[in-house]
Amino acid sequence: MKKTISLAAILALLGALLPIPALAAGGTILYLVAWGGYAPDTTVYVQTTVQATSRVNNSNLYYTISLDSTLYTIHTTSLPRLNAWETYTDEWTTVNTGWPEGDYTITVCWSTGNAQNCDIDGPVTTSYHFVPTLGWGWTVAAAGILLVGIWRRRREFEPAPERDRP
Repeated sequence: MKKTISLAAILALLGALLPIPALAAGGTILYLVAWGGYAPDTTVYVQTTVQATSRVNNSNLYYTISLDSTLYTIHTTSLPRLNAWETYTDEWTTVNTGWPEGDYTITVCWSTGNAQNCDIDGPVTTSYHFVPTLGWGWTVAAAGILLVGIWRRRREFEPAPERDRP
């Protein structure tokens, strides 16, 4: 009787003898942008788009917003499973309560699992300049006071009568 070995048996034997390392999750952070928050206690918007270059099953985006060595905000977003060449856009907000004036650094790191080691991509950074202002309420109040003052002195702005002209 002739014995044959199937192709599946040969591949199983080779797989046991020569382990193939698992492919690492791969991807790229395409962009990171921030806007808003132009007055104290207002919303800062952050948006990031990533693209997987291979299948990514379990990953997260880890963000920090800092000024010099002071950390003001930390945010983490768990991403859904992404297939190769699939993109995902993450949007989130924070409020700039008590932030001093300065050039803030926003950093994003794309990592597998719950890690924060940038093993997929990153860190990617962008800058965000915040200048505290009076806010909309105080700006409108100041403009109102200015207009009342101009209205009360409006006669000083009228042209001189014809007889007083040279």
